[in-house]
Amino acid sequence: MKVIRQVAVVGATGMLGKHVTNRLVQQGYSVTAVVRNMLKGQQLLNSKVHLQKGDLSDPGSLLTAFRDVDYLYLNLSTGPYEKDADFRTEIEGLKNAIKAAKQAQIKRIAYLSSLVKDYEGNGWWVFDYKREAVRILREADIPVTIFYPSNFYENLAELQIRGNRVLLAGEQTTKSCWIGTEDYARMVGEAFRQQHDEDREYAVQGPEAMNMDEAIDLFIQNYSSKNLKKTRVPMQVFKILKPFSKTLDFQYHILDAINHYDEKFVSERTWDEFGKPQQTLADWAKQIK
Repeated sequence: MKVIRQVAVVGATGMLGKHVTNRLVQQGYSVTAVVRNMLKGQQLLNSKVHLQKGDLSDPGSLLTAFRDVDYLYLNLSTGPYEKDADFRTEIEGLKNAIKAAKQAQIKRIAYLSSLVKDYEGNGWWVFDYKREAVRILREADIPVTIFYPSNFYENLAELQIRGNRVLLAGEQTTKSCWIGTEDYARMVGEAFRQQHDEDREYAVQGPEAMNMDEAIDLFIQNYSSKNLKKTRVPMQVFKILKPFSKTLDFQYHILDAINHYDEKFVSERTWDEFGKPQQTLADWAKQIK
């Protein structure tokens, strides 16, 4: 008899979280999305996803949401205004989620981090938070799986399209091993199926190493919903304006890191355990709308 495993997802309605959540349903998991906005969850997620109201700042709501759950997937992100805030999603929020997961006797936590967090060229506080989150997880006294992905295909469509333009900032001097959430979600699902008690950490990279210009050109060539054109925004524009906007300062630092992070291919173990990613950027671009 096939056992249906229960997975709770925090961050299910985010740009990447919604794709992973829906894919987990397709992989046969029973999924509970822990959301603050129920209507948003209904609009973005598969109708088979159970919605449970909860908030990382409210430990009691997390404990209720995690009841009878086998696994927890955390798709958290730090916002531009969290540096001086009392509550930080990937620090205090993460600690609350871990505490509730222990109380609910969850078997394993999977967590989305990033490869580029190790970039030290601009001394950005957000990367300090992300490195601290990894430390907290490693000391959590509950089995964890941490994923460190490269650039996602979905960033091109959901972050960089403005009208009929695909925006890029500056010029990427290195290459990223791009991957889609379809392959990434499969890896998350497989990680939950593994029967082991130790912590696991995986780099998540695809087989196509491209800089941002190459990725956008390939995207435009294969995207059929509208005629797109590439538009470059000089990094100097962000540099001039960022002192006046925390959002622009945030964008400047992440774009600067992507443009200069010297990404090495380090996903041999990931491919050995989960299989080589199958979806190409061109294939992805052809099927999205």
